[in-house]
Amino acid sequence: MAASSPFFTSLGIGQMTVAREWAAAATLSGGQVLVAGGDNGNGSYLQSAEVYNPATGTFSAAGSMTVPRDEPAAAPLPDGQALIAGGENSNGYLQTAEVYDVATNTFSAVGQMGTPRVGAAAAPLPGGDVLIAGGANAGGPQPNAEIYDPTNGSFSSLGIGTMAIQRVGAVAAPLPNGQVLIAGGYDGSSYLSSAEIYDPVSKTFSPVAGLGMTTAREYAVAAPLPDGQVLIAGGENGNGQLSSAEIYDPTTQTFSPVSAPMTAVRTRAAAALLPDGQVLIASGLNSTGYLQSAEVYEPAAETQPAGGAFGDQTVGELSASQTIVVRNLGAQVLTISGTSLFGTNAKDFKITSDACSGRSLWFEQACDVTATFTPSFSGAESALITLTDNEPSLTTIVLSGTGVPTVYGPTGPQGPAGPAGRPGKVRLVKCRTIYKTITVNGHTKKVARERCTTKLVSGKVTFTTKLARARLTRAGVTYATGTSRHARLVLYSRRKLRAGSYTLILRRHRHHRWITRRERIVIA
Repeated sequence: MAASSPFFTSLGIGQMTVAREWAAAATLSGGQVLVAGGDNGNGSYLQSAEVYNPATGTFSAAGSMTVPRDEPAAAPLPDGQALIAGGENSNGYLQTAEVYDVATNTFSAVGQMGTPRVGAAAAPLPGGDVLIAGGANAGGPQPNAEIYDPTNGSFSSLGIGTMAIQRVGAVAAPLPNGQVLIAGGYDGSSYLSSAEIYDPVSKTFSPVAGLGMTTAREYAVAAPLPDGQVLIAGGENGNGQLSSAEIYDPTTQTFSPVSAPMTAVRTRAAAALLPDGQVLIASGLNSTGYLQSAEVYEPAAETQPAGGAFGDQTVGELSASQTIVVRNLGAQVLTISGTSLFGTNAKDFKITSDACSGRSLWFEQACDVTATFTPSFSGAESALITLTDNEPSLTTIVLSGTGVPTVYGPTGPQGPAGPAGRPGKVRLVKCRTIYKTITVNGHTKKVARERCTTKLVSGKVTFTTKLARARLTRAGVTYATGTSRHARLVLYSRRKLRAGSYTLILRRHRHHRWITRRERIVIA
């Protein structure tokens, strides 16, 4: 099966209403994307904005901002609106900000930032706040940051929250744990490949361990991906304008290159995540001039499994079924042709149903695999389910569980013995089928009849049933265990049996599933 690979593809008909560089973009409610501001090389700063509709793949003009803005910062808000902050125009560096309302297609002014900023980085935080970091003003590149609160439309300084490096033209993207990645940019003397993490709990920045980005980039674009990673693409450095891209993995804090480049060299572009897992990259600048074109990044098919932890399970006893959900977080179709089970303790795990093999899953579609666990010893056990699919790398799902010995509570003190009762009796009913020839309306035929005899017996009692595991319980406590084999039920006592009602549980395997039968037993 050929593995899928991430790639960029041109939108074709998806041309913006005007060419732009240094615009800002943010995802709106309904999955649409706002692209606002920038300039187009005609000697004027743009006040216009437009909206990309992923359902039609087209751009349409939106209402105008309250003021023209070049190099503003933008971020989505929890109510589906978008914040646009800072930038510059003919009046200089901007301290103002505004919010776009998709319902009314209008912009409205909000509170001012504490510091004028152009080329700042912005990202949403847990709870709906927005981080605005870095950028530049008359004092040069800035290391400080501030927070926008959408509940009252105001900004507040982070105080101690200063970046490790002053950055203008950096990128920012939210991470699954609520932190924010800030990468690249320019510090006033060199293009940066370093990155740092903002922690909203401590309100501090800390450098990302390792070597940083694979390429130094200023004025690149970034967007969070559905699997928690971050795409960073394009930009420029001392070697010129870029078409390359890379991925940041927060689990390893490392960057790795994307095999395919963008369809066009782009710096000073705008980007946002789309509802189908793709990333829109629009506008920008290259050697041909200001760009009106757009393209999308399509991540490869990628599974996100959930489930497979069985916890503690009594040795020798079958667990309840565990459902493993396999979900596709890639924009490309995930095709699964089969599943297999292997590992050191694979014999103690079993796949009981597989609704994934033969399936093709679109973005965020899911399928289920169920498994059981019967530990053969006390201690931790594990196995792996592997998927044969079209992901770029092998997919494994961890099954884990711990075998524990049967544990009984302490035995209470023995009460006084009552008078001896009559010996218990078991009534055994034996039936056999006999055939008798009868005449009806002049025609003879054979009919079956059951002939039964009964007698009282003691000791072992035999009856007809399939091979099964047996357990005698009362109020959830096991009093005896055993097996039914060759038409004989043999139970071994684990607790003293007293008079009363019990439940006999018989479990047998049939056609890849377990059949459970319960019978009420009364001991006199």
